[in-house]
Amino acid sequence: MPKEGPRIQAVPGTPSVETETTLPEYLALRGEPVEFRALIRQISFAAKKVAAELRVAGLQGMLGGTGRTNVQGESVQRLDEYANAVFVNNLLRSPAISDLVSEEIPDEMHLARHHLGQYALLFDPIDGSSNLDVNLALGSIFSVRRANDVLADGHAQIAAGYVMYGPATVCVLAMPQHGVNLFTYEPSIGEFLYTRGPVHMPAEGAAYGVNEANAAGWSPRVRDYVAWLRGPAEHATRYSGALVGDFHRILIKGGVYLYPADVKNRRGKLRLLYEAAPLALIAGLAGGRAVSEDRDILDIRATEIHQRVPLILGSRTEVDRFLPPTSPGAAAQRP
Repeated sequence: MPKEGPRIQAVPGTPSVETETTLPEYLALRGEPVEFRALIRQISFAAKKVAAELRVAGLQGMLGGTGRTNVQGESVQRLDEYANAVFVNNLLRSPAISDLVSEEIPDEMHLARHHLGQYALLFDPIDGSSNLDVNLALGSIFSVRRANDVLADGHAQIAAGYVMYGPATVCVLAMPQHGVNLFTYEPSIGEFLYTRGPVHMPAEGAAYGVNEANAAGWSPRVRDYVAWLRGPAEHATRYSGALVGDFHRILIKGGVYLYPADVKNRRGKLRLLYEAAPLALIAGLAGGRAVSEDRDILDIRATEIHQRVPLILGSRTEVDRFLPPTSPGAAAQRP
């Protein structure tokens, strides 16, 4: 029987942070190790380079596909290839890194020359890259683990986050000891500045995000749940095709996001280690929840680096309603 989702809380009593504080200063003030701070700085530097490229992507010929497919069998966009190279090249400079896992690389990269590195970084360099052609938001997702915990369950994550490239470039960083905090890129000084935190997701929301074009392939349970969201719950539909953008709305305003299994993707579509698990940690630390069918995402131990899972993610009230009645965390009234 699945157990109730973890009620993750940040350590209380941490001092307030001024909005002029940069991301590196924030981590230093919180007493984070030098190696970890250096790793986050390399991630943020890669994100800045990607953000700069996005501003001129249409002028630089970065739109459209390459004509190739990745290890997932998905079409590779020019931006996917560019962003992956930027992240990998920047992370190779960090002696804190021992292992890299990327959506765009078939196998885990063991960095022999950095064999003393204590961290593994798992990342999706660009989520929603097809949105670039129509000028919509997209993002990068990352998960930080110990070097020997790549396939461990989601509770093993030291930190997780994403960078959303939209009207503003925003970095959301989650750490169990500090909660979820938001930083906004200030291009005039070239730094991410602390904006707000710890962020608390509303317990319920008024919107849901799901690709309803796949509805014919859903299980009856998923169809009934979405019908409840659309009908009695009176939720509005908000779905952009970019996981980061859809989740960021839910983090700030509440609601629920779904990418369930269907007849074409019986194991789900989203990747556990560098999409579902990092967002599950963020949701949990902010007071929300993430499940896969009837168990918490954070409880799942991976068997392969590109493992896929169904994902139901968001405000605790909506996610609990999705669970089977026998689940301890399920709501008393079913849809």
